[in-house]
Amino acid sequence: MSPEVIYCYDDDDIQAASRIMQEKQVRRILVLNRAKRLVGIVSLGDVATETVDRDLSGKTLERVSQ
Repeated sequence: MSPEVIYCYDDDDIQAASRIMQEKQVRRILVLNRAKRLVGIVSLGDVATETVDRDLSGKTLERVSQ
């Protein structure tokens, strides 16, 4: 379990979410609205299936798995 809450906002793009996942080396992050209420979760699988950028999904998997 992570010692800190790791999240992105619902109006961030998938690249921002992916960057956070890479930096923190986590497979899932919370998605909050601007009122900081939970509205969802983004997983590594979401990055792979919801983007056509194969380099982004590959890079994210590689860096999260280090």
